[in-house]
Amino acid sequence: MRQVTLLLSAGLAAALVVRSPAPLDQVLLAADDSISDSDRPAPSWWGAAVGDDHIQALEGTFEGALEEAELAVTRILRDDDGGDGDHGKHGKHGKHGHHGHHGDPSKTIYELIKESKYTTKFAELVDEHDDIKDLLQSTETNRTLFVPTDRVFERIPDGHKKPPAEFIRAYLAYSIAPGRFPARRLFFKHTIPSELKLDDLGGHAQRIRVSASLIFGTHLNFFTKIVARDIEAKNGLIHAVDGLLLPPPPTDKIIQLLPDTFSTYSLALATTNLVEELPEVWTGATAFVPTNRAFARLGPRVNAFLFSDHGKKYLKALLKYGIVANQTLYSDAFYKAPVDDDDDDKRAQKADYWHVDLPSLLDDKPIAVDVRRWKGFVSIVANGYTRVAVQDVLGSDGVLQVTGTVLIPPHKRGHGEEGQEWEEEEEQDDDREWEVEELKARLDPYLEGFEETEKRRGDL
Repeated sequence: MRQVTLLLSAGLAAALVVRSPAPLDQVLLAADDSISDSDRPAPSWWGAAVGDDHIQALEGTFEGALEEAELAVTRILRDDDGGDGDHGKHGKHGKHGHHGHHGDPSKTIYELIKESKYTTKFAELVDEHDDIKDLLQSTETNRTLFVPTDRVFERIPDGHKKPPAEFIRAYLAYSIAPGRFPARRLFFKHTIPSELKLDDLGGHAQRIRVSASLIFGTHLNFFTKIVARDIEAKNGLIHAVDGLLLPPPPTDKIIQLLPDTFSTYSLALATTNLVEELPEVWTGATAFVPTNRAFARLGPRVNAFLFSDHGKKYLKALLKYGIVANQTLYSDAFYKAPVDDDDDDKRAQKADYWHVDLPSLLDDKPIAVDVRRWKGFVSIVANGYTRVAVQDVLGSDGVLQVTGTVLIPPHKRGHGEEGQEWEEEEEQDDDREWEVEELKARLDPYLEGFEETEKRRGDL
């Protein structure tokens, strides 16, 4: 723990170093030069955002984050009450984006990007949307802009058709965060809000995932890197980034796009037809999604049973227990409907420790979640023992909290619906294989009302 404290102190000291002002174009030129033509191709808007090259880069980075969280961070922090969550360390990246500069505090964010010869493409898009232009020009409140240089747009494949105006507007709004987020503040953040509000999140702001590392710099949504930071404006800050910060796709699309991580979970969804039974409309969601490795830890006998005709109801119960509708739990924010119900969200953003019981889709059976934070590190634990290995995989309709073990309901005690209690589990050996009868005994008490609901659905 002492080593972690020293690293954090060193990072904070580096972030606080005062640097002399430099002209904006000089700053952006240095940032532009750091974006090599041989870097990964820029996503050609939404189409390339789900292209092979883009997904391979994301999946490699995601797997690196998962492995780092499961192995390194858990070992470092397990002996400390601060928790053992991840701060999103990365695998293969370039050099640390270290440019910390001042722009021109007498000009607005819009004026700065409009005047710079390195942000002409982004400024042209802003000029097509008056409401976005107003946000970047207004001095009523501060904002932070994550702007790509022109070289990023030049990497978009030739001949690609320009996307619809509503998509462009969503991209622009997502590139803006309300408030000032200098590099030193981002270092201790896991997610921040954007100016993009989504109906699928109940009107709440879509968030941006922040991964800060002393070695690899600061990345947004796993792979978009800040290459020039803290460019001052009259109404906020500008950070230059090496890619298009596109809004995330729906959570089910993310699961489909990462088969090396979620193919077993995808097969479970298909086997149980659960997707067809989910609510057509909801306002945000939280899914505790186990990896392929998590399913493997159950053992071959249990997996064979779960994917058999006799075990399908148990598999569906496990899936439904890991999904929460209409409540979106991030590591540092908590969205509930309606939007103005923000007491829990304020507590989630500020408290060093907080607890929440989330009603699952398994007849509202609760998931007891404990969130602890310490100096930028966050631990999320469900039911006392299931640890979230990779936090805050953002979707347009909710968030995935990725677990290294399958979330299994705790032991039930007592009888009947009234006064029914659940026990939190003691920590278990992650590599312990379950027995089929043991799993059935654990789940059978939860299936009583569940089976009646399933029968009524089948009769419709």
